Amino acid sequence: MDEGSTGMRLDDLAQRSGVASTTIRLYQTRGLLPGPALVGRTGYYDDGHLVRLRLISRLQEDGFSLSGIARLLESWEQGLDLADVVGVEEQLDALLRRRHEVVLTPAELAARLPADAVSPDMLQRASALGVIAPTDDGRFRIPDQRFLDIGSALADLGIPSDVILDEWDALVATTDGIADRFIGLFEQYLLPSDWRRELDADRARELARTLARLHQLAAQVLTTALDSSISKLGSQRIGELFPEHD
Repeated sequence: MDEGSTGMRLDDLAQRSGVASTTIRLYQTRGLLPGPALVGRTGYYDDGHLVRLRLISRLQEDGFSLSGIARLLESWEQGLDLADVVGVEEQLDALLRRRHEVVLTPAELAARLPADAVSPDMLQRASALGVIAPTDDGRFRIPDQRFLDIGSALADLGIPSDVILDEWDALVATTDGIADRFIGLFEQYLLPSDWRRELDADRARELARTLARLHQLAAQVLTTALDSSISKLGSQRIGELFPEHD
């Protein structure tokens, strides 16, 4: 890369990817992301780094640990070129029906949430829970717009913002365990034993489709089970509040 090439500096890469620069450095330390090309003392990143960051984010959201992602990327690098990786990333994006990420200014965020939700303490806690991430340019990245929509709706019902975050924290602990079980099913029953040795672009896309289908079925199972549980417990509580009179 020469001085006239169109590379990105670290801040540019962070802004375009929505991943904090500190996290990018962590990925480099963990071997998940190649280092930049150096021109003098300045490092420049390219579209390959951007694709890699997007793929890492998607795999993390689907339950893969950083060490698991590292092994997966290492295997892909042995048999796939950048075009193949881009194709698989697009396959995951389309088939897993990715949630809509949004990046908002502080004013835009304040307009979407109740006043008590945008205090420094609440924003810090939301950031620790992974529902909001500050960017290097002072904005806020929300990985899933549904959190904003649902959180705002719950607040409109009268539930305090700190209680909403309490419930989110508790639910994530539960859903992480459920996701781990489904990923375990994927690894035990759906991932071929020879996938490392024979992985190519077609096989990678096939695995992406299989994971996407499992994701859809898992969501249906959870929705069905939750509907049943809320209906059963809700009926019981309503019955306790309004007992039948003789």
